[in-house]
Amino acid sequence: MQLERPEVQAWWALSNSDIRVAAVVADLHPPEWHLVCFLAQQAAEKALKAAMEAGGLPVPRTHDLVLLVERLPAPPANILDAALLLSAYGVGPRYPSPAGPASERDGRNTMAAAQVLRGWVEGLLA
Repeated sequence: MQLERPEVQAWWALSNSDIRVAAVVADLHPPEWHLVCFLAQQAAEKALKAAMEAGGLPVPRTHDLVLLVERLPAPPANILDAALLLSAYGVGPRYPSPAGPASERDGRNTMAAAQVLRGWVEGLLA
């Protein structure tokens, strides 16, 4: 795939920004875990869209990471699992939730899932 293409670079740069800011927010005292979860999801979403752009695939306007992953070639099961976990945080953290705020565990799990997914995409882009 082609990381040097401007459209791919733009998506990848946005993904990098989101994951960096998520790490900063996780280090706040106290951390804002709902934002960590949202930003981790956004980082993964934008990475997947970079891969789609690199592969010449249409980039849909969706926060459904499972749908995005399934459009890419041969995603491993752990990538689908990461996408499923992260998809729940594409919209939810922006609004009050009857389930309550995101926890530290949620934040750390979403960051880990985003890193796994971004690592897979990085391999596709190489």
